[in-house]
Amino acid sequence: MPTDPKPTPDSLDLVPGRATAAGTRAFANRASAAPDHFARPDALSLASVGFGTLRGDPGGVDDLLYRSALAEYLDRAGNVVDTALSDRFQTSERAVGHALRRALREGRIAREEIVVVTKGGALTPDGDRVRDHASAQRDLRATYIETGILAYDDIHRGFAMTKPFLLDQIERSRRNLGLATLDYYLVQEPEIHLRALGVDAFRKQLAEAFEALELAVSRGSIGAYGLASWDGFLLPDSDRSHLSIADLFEVALDVGSADHHFRAIQLPYGLAMGEGAVVASQLGPDGLSRALLESLRDTGTAVFASAPLYGGRLLGRVPAFVRQAFPEAPNDAAAAIQFARSTAQVHCAVVGMRELAHVEQNMALARVPRARPEIPAGLFEQAAQVRSTPP
Repeated sequence: MPTDPKPTPDSLDLVPGRATAAGTRAFANRASAAPDHFARPDALSLASVGFGTLRGDPGGVDDLLYRSALAEYLDRAGNVVDTALSDRFQTSERAVGHALRRALREGRIAREEIVVVTKGGALTPDGDRVRDHASAQRDLRATYIETGILAYDDIHRGFAMTKPFLLDQIERSRRNLGLATLDYYLVQEPEIHLRALGVDAFRKQLAEAFEALELAVSRGSIGAYGLASWDGFLLPDSDRSHLSIADLFEVALDVGSADHHFRAIQLPYGLAMGEGAVVASQLGPDGLSRALLESLRDTGTAVFASAPLYGGRLLGRVPAFVRQAFPEAPNDAAAAIQFARSTAQVHCAVVGMRELAHVEQNMALARVPRARPEIPAGLFEQAAQVRSTPP
């Protein structure tokens, strides 16, 4: 087996520092924004709307679009950048790194003011080297199998989370972004491994993953870590792919003791996927079942809501009663984002922004107070009544 990857010699070329409580608070204090635009689930102040990088083609024009859009986002009271090694075959991380380093050189931001979230777990070829499916497969074999970083048995549906693999992925993301420290590092879709391995083997694999991430924290490669799940947190506890928050914290305590750095969760949440707020999927230590977001209350866990616009499919389809609930929102996109960021325990709604017009539109909400959390909660009841009313 390969030895644990150490920070590479070119680490000296990486931008030092990380997001800090003082730095993000200073950014929030000088931003032209509503007082509640920034949330502090733990130490860091997080903008209520985050900058996402999933969509688009690798490299090319989309690189230029993301660089310009991110610069505009930073100027409009945004300080949360959410990306992933797998976004556009690594080229999103590189575009983000380019834009951040330019903003730092120009003195428009300081490193300690910006919260960078990235993710790993999906086997991802290098977008600068591949041109088609065959070359992508060759790149993956050469990068991970032939080097001994992974064995075929470690891979489940194109994902892995062994210790050597995660440490390797962190180093790739650091180089892509040009940053010495990644503020939050999230492991993608762990429920895939739970489904493949079963409960006992998955718990052992998860402990190994957390050991790798705690090691990365001790090296200064990441600040904290967490999980990014599509449906694992939302499934009932009887489902074989169900992720239990209580079990995850237990593993984090076993691995990192009370000083563990398991501090973040990402899940799809919004008008089209509201299960995180209403489905009682999490069994608590008191024997009562609660919705995921409620189960995270008072844990100091940063919650990032992905896909609040449901990949753009909500636009033009937001119900009238939802629009009426958010009169401060001028259009469907703003109403959907306002719904997500105003839900209790959601600290940041991550929205893909490639166009300057989208940044301008979405970040107009920075100056608008979040709605009272009772409003999104009440909309679920209204939606249930609408569905139950005969035509």
